Amino acid sequence: MAWPPPLSARWTALGLFLFALALHLFAALGGTVAGLDFKFLIIVDELGAILLAPLLFALLLGLPFREAFLLRSAHWGHYVVAVATAIPLQLFGGALQEIVLELMPGGDAWRELLEDALEPLLTGNTTADLVVLMFGAVVLAAICEELLFRGLMMQLLARGGRWWSAIFISALLFAVFHLDFIGLLPRTLLGVYFGILVWRSGSIFPAMLAHGANNLLAFALAPFADASAPSPTLGQALLLAAGTGTVFVVMLVAYLRLTSPSSIDSAAGPAPPVGDQNAGDDVTSAAPAPTDTSIPPDSSHRTDPHES
Repeated sequence: MAWPPPLSARWTALGLFLFALALHLFAALGGTVAGLDFKFLIIVDELGAILLAPLLFALLLGLPFREAFLLRSAHWGHYVVAVATAIPLQLFGGALQEIVLELMPGGDAWRELLEDALEPLLTGNTTADLVVLMFGAVVLAAICEELLFRGLMMQLLARGGRWWSAIFISALLFAVFHLDFIGLLPRTLLGVYFGILVWRSGSIFPAMLAHGANNLLAFALAPFADASAPSPTLGQALLLAAGTGTVFVVMLVAYLRLTSPSSIDSAAGPAPPVGDQNAGDDVTSAAPAPTDTSIPPDSSHRTDPHES
């Protein structure tokens, strides 16, 4: 029997998610039982589960790493947008989480649990501890999680040019993967935005930068949160979400209008020919060399944009 066997791209993406989730739970439970410090547990989890899973799948499927994970350069404008949106996006996500806590039964108890879980990470740490924490939770998290969700997984889900469904499904799986239902909505929105960056730039690197900037900002703002201060009211959270959400949406719409979808040929193979829809789900089909169209449409070097 030939290896790798013909596989449905969507089922392969689901298998990748379940395999990564199993490794993720094994690393978390095993590290906890072994008494591994949480800061080092993050590093073990990112490298030994979240990064390992897509690398193994790409190897088993015989996919070229550069195309499977979109390891291509992008125009500098995409990186500017990734950084510029970090503040409104972080504040918008925080406001959404507060709204969820205010509306759900027992929200105050859940808020206390979240504060108790974060307290050891933010107090009593030496400079070396903070460096290790930032390396795991900011640098490695941005790299490894993007390679898994917006790299191979979204590429598989986007077979045949299904980019919008791939963006939303990979974003939802990204949120579920964190096993935090309170943050499910904010993380799903984050995942959608990261997916849009990949779709428009043709590269995984702008999404990595946006992911890292979001995580860094979250840690930078955390020490200023006073646990003894009263929680924001529902009205205050709604007002903050409306303001920051408006700013973010305006920036996102401007980005979408100034850029075009990149010509990404799915790493899982070419789109199916007309009249042969089953062919489009064969993960192991030979993929053509993709065209790098990471230059925004206002450049004289732009190629004709199209969704692959």
